[in-house]
Amino acid sequence: MRLLYLSICLLLSSGIWSQSDSITTIYLIRHCEKETSSQDPELSEKGIARTQKWADFFEDLPIDLFYSTNTKRTATTCSMIADSQKKGIHYYNHNDFALNELVALNKGKTILIVGHSNTIPALINSYLGKEMYQMIPENEFGSLYTLTVADDVITHDLKFIND
Repeated sequence: MRLLYLSICLLLSSGIWSQSDSITTIYLIRHCEKETSSQDPELSEKGIARTQKWADFFEDLPIDLFYSTNTKRTATTCSMIADSQKKGIHYYNHNDFALNELVALNKGKTILIVGHSNTIPALINSYLGKEMYQMIPENEFGSLYTLTVADDVITHDLKFIND
């Protein structure tokens, strides 16, 4: 009996029976409100307040990896959330960033990606291989897109969380 118990413990700890090791979750959000319409604006006061709400939202959802484009508004949005979990940020170029590669390299991880009103839906649509999501309206900043990949089965969802 003891040998059976030890065998089960070894199997569970090795991940053979653990489904959570094979589930990859990707959260995608748009940067929060920006200060001006200049080339690379900072977040506005309202944007900073909303970013804090995102940090509070993700507080109980541990994130393994944080990705942001290299603009002030996305980097600030992402860094405030990453800092709350004591993590760093990986910067990406939306022109050559592909979710299929990210998932393949990070199976079983939970990832947050911060992007733009046009790049987040395009990134998801490209991964899904079909047009599911439209460009995010200019006045919308509370959308949370969630992709879950389990054994090559992809599910996706859009919720309005942070309005």
